[in-house]
Order: sequence, then C-alpha cells, then structure tokens
Amino acid sequence: MDDDLFSELTKFGLSNYEIKIYKTLLLKGPNTPTGTVKIAGIPQPRIYDLFSSLEKKGFVDTVTGKKHLYRAVPVSQVLRHEVLWLDNYVNELESYVEKYRETEDLKEPYIWFVKGNKNVNDRIISMIYSARNEIIMALSHESYINVKKFINQALKKGITVALVLFKDTNDNELKTVPSGVILKKRCEKPLEMVLVDRSSVLSNLKSGIENMDYSIYLEEDQLLHVLSYYFFYDIWLPSEYVIYPENVIHYKLNNIWLICDIIDYYLAKKIRLKGELNGIMNNKSISMKCEIIKTDRINGVRQTFFVTDGKNTYSVGGKSAFREDIKLVDITVSRLLN
Repeated sequence: MDDDLFSELTKFGLSNYEIKIYKTLLLKGPNTPTGTVKIAGIPQPRIYDLFSSLEKKGFVDTVTGKKHLYRAVPVSQVLRHEVLWLDNYVNELESYVEKYRETEDLKEPYIWFVKGNKNVNDRIISMIYSARNEIIMALSHESYINVKKFINQALKKGITVALVLFKDTNDNELKTVPSGVILKKRCEKPLEMVLVDRSSVLSNLKSGIENMDYSIYLEEDQLLHVLSYYFFYDIWLPSEYVIYPENVIHYKLNNIWLICDIIDYYLAKKIRLKGELNGIMNNKSISMKCEIIKTDRINGVRQTFFVTDGKNTYSVGGKSAFREDIKLVDITVSRLLN
C-alpha cells in the first residue's frame, strides 16, 4: 500500500529511483547522498545525477558545508505549485475550447458509457472534485474506500455529502465515515450511483446487472430528474439512518427531496432554519434570503417546502416543479438564531 502511494509521484516526473530517495528523506530526515542511497538501496554510481535531478524538480534542498546534506521539501510545498499549475491549465484550456468550439453544447439526452473499474473510479473522483454544492452517493465498500479521502476534501470545502453504504460495509467501517457526512445503510447488495449538484449522475451497472463492466454517465436535465427520484425511492428511502444531520447546520443543496429530509429533521427538533435561495419565479431568476417554515411531502406527488421573506410566503419545488411558486436552483440552509 505504501509503495503504491508513493508510486503516484511518477505522475509528477519522478523516476522510481528518485521516488525511493525522496521517500527516504521524508521518512528518515536530512542525510548525505551516500547515507541516503544506502538506506534507499540505490546504485552508488547514479547518486549525484539523481540528487541533481530531484533538486532541479524542486523535491529536495541542499546545504553545503562540512557535510553535503539534502532534505526533502515538504509534500504540501513541493506539490502545491503543481496543483496551482494544473488548475490554471484547466481554466485556460476550458476557456480556449469555449472560445473556439465549432459546435454548440449537446442538448440531446445523450447517455455516455464509462467502461472498466479504474475509469469508473476515476470518473467518481472527478465528479466529487467538481462538486460545488452537493454530493449524493450510494457506494460499495470497495468504492467507498477508494474515494474516502476525496469525500474528506469535499467536506472541508463546505460541500454537503449524503452517503448510502450497503451490507458489504461492516459496522466498524461505518465508524470511520468522516464527520459531517449524512449517512444511511441498506442491508442489500450494493447498487452504486453518484449524483453531483443535480447536474451530473453516474450509475454503475456492474453493481446491479451481472457481467456488466461499464457505467452510464449523463448530464441531461430530464434524465437527471428521473434518476434522482430513482435514487430517492429505491435507495434512500429504504435505507436506515446511521448518522443524522449534525447540530452544526450549514448545508448547500440542489436536490429537493434531500432538502426536505434535512428540513423535516431540524424542524422536528424545534430548530428554526434560514435559507439563501436561488431559483426561478415567473420565468425570472431570483435570489432570496428567507426563513424556512415547513414542508409538504406526498411521495410520488410532490416534494415541497415553504419559505417566507417576512412579507410573503412562497412554495418551493424542484427544478422541474410546475405547481410551486419557485423552481429551486440551489439553497444554503443554516440555523436561524432567535
């Protein structure tokens, strides 16, 4: 596992020998080239070339004195500029594509297929990384372990995470779920699905259909609506709460049924809630600071909550709502202090 972790440094241009040296300096502290390679098991004739290369790449510092010592530059420091560079590159590349693209965004309900376990796992991580408000997931134990650290990162950015785990995850493992996750468990065979910001969804068909080695991925609004409610009725509702929403209330949300669940939980505890709401009213975009006062939920018919701005009361439905006053885009829910 440790070797696998450090082997990822090849993506940052390090050779296997350079990785061994950097790992040794990180774990054992500053050392001479000779002392380092004895620990790392590197061929003696290459030591100075390897240290020179690591220094040029920014992974080691050197001190010249009676002893020629090298130290490992801290991981957060040496890789931070790589992360910043990658973020800038992504933004520049997306801007270029947007400016020079010769076709419009796809409007048809295309369904894309993601083949192979590694590609599926990478797509889930990419979706988590792209989230701005809300991540709703049902994961097998293996997938959960693979993305656990990325869930932690999402929580640190203030993103709401709701998670369903299945019978392949034992009770001891449930105790390791990061604080802040809203967690449910269902004692059935895993059926994997990931929804992010109500803008993209991935469904792992291998978890539900034998001999399937691919997942479906889509961003089309109406199909998202259907799959969101499939998740609600077939995965979320039949599952049992393990970790309820926390007392520290700050949730960024897009899916109406999860919003109603959270509202019902706090209102039942006599906790008043406020919201910063973005939506569509009378075919116009609106933003509103409001108090959330109640829900009206009839499964299969409506998922609605009501807000007041101090003057008027409005009903709020999902993005596809047609009966309510406001169609939801997103909302931030927090405690209203008396």
